[in-house]
Amino acid sequence: MRSTKMSRYRLIGRVSRAVAPTLMALGLGIGSSLFVVGQVAAQHKANENDMEVPTNDMKVVEEGKAKFAQRCSFCHGQDGHGAKGPCLSCGKFHYCGNTNMEIYATIAGGINNRALGGTMGAFGTTMSQEEILSVVTFLRWEEKRRIAAGEIPDPAKEGEDSMPVFPKN
Repeated sequence: MRSTKMSRYRLIGRVSRAVAPTLMALGLGIGSSLFVVGQVAAQHKANENDMEVPTNDMKVVEEGKAKFAQRCSFCHGQDGHGAKGPCLSCGKFHYCGNTNMEIYATIAGGINNRALGGTMGAFGTTMSQEEILSVVTFLRWEEKRRIAAGEIPDPAKEGEDSMPVFPKN
């Protein structure tokens, strides 16, 4: 029995030693990706301390739209207008923050908090930094397009306490 207990502790120790560097690298990777992405020049910023996204670069917008359709539309609807998950092109990201950096971090790290209304898988290991940035760019471009078309109110002119937008059934 003692050898079984010791084997179990040795196995746990090995797993811990194997997992710790991976988790550390993932944390450093996400942190450094936020730094790298923050260096991208662009036109849209949610606030002056936020990273910029190139909403006027249609190549990036189209890449983001295609990646969104492939990875996100099942839950968030076509063009991010909402489905099972909330609208992502309405300019309201209440769950984890409304800045471009917070949206990037949410896509990369996911949401694992049912108290917030649900969960979302992390895409930081399955999408590149550029792909995540292109999705954020697409969402901000679609938000600007919808505001200009009068489809949604400008969130900059609304109160912070408004609720997430879900599609009407």
